[in-house]
Amino acid sequence: MIRETSILSYYKTLENLGEKQLEVLKCLTTFYSATNLMVARKLDWDINRVTPRMNELVKMNLVMEDKIDTCKEGGRKAIYWKFKKR
Repeated sequence: MIRETSILSYYKTLENLGEKQLEVLKCLTTFYSATNLMVARKLDWDINRVTPRMNELVKMNLVMEDKIDTCKEGGRKAIYWKFKKR
């Protein structure tokens, strides 16, 4: 059971998201987990626009590391991120 205060806190955090942060978060939720490159390609953005936003979302406790594995898009080892459910 989730407490009402936790739900209110969660929605308050989402209200404080910037436009780019919200776009990255929405995109990430379309995957189970994804790398920055996968998100960048889906949004048709440069990876340098995604990486700082992802780091901000991690600091806001909305995104967490899922695993380190070979990226399906880039073929290199990368961090897979996933939406942190509260």
